[in-house]
Amino acid sequence: MSGIRFEFDPRSLPGIMQTEQVRGALKVEAEKIVPRAKALARAEVSDAFAESISVAQEIRPRGRPTAKVIADREDAAAHEHGDSNTVRRRILGRAAHTRES
Repeated sequence: MSGIRFEFDPRSLPGIMQTEQVRGALKVEAEKIVPRAKALARAEVSDAFAESISVAQEIRPRGRPTAKVIADREDAAAHEHGDSNTVRRRILGRAAHTRES
């Protein structure tokens, strides 16, 4: 393999990031978090809150694809960050930082 040299061209990165393989890999990683988030939500909030948790994919304004775990409820931010009426639980944050064994 001597004599072979690879030099990455950063101009190709936006195209690479838009490929189905990259977007699929992002979604797979987000999907791993969903069951943990739902389990925490069922244990600490409610079944209805757990059922509102899903993966949302989007393309950021500069073209970067993302896949994120969201709770699609009006009170989701209150449970995640806390407010004057709701204890901070960080359901999504804790699920994202829990590693599989």
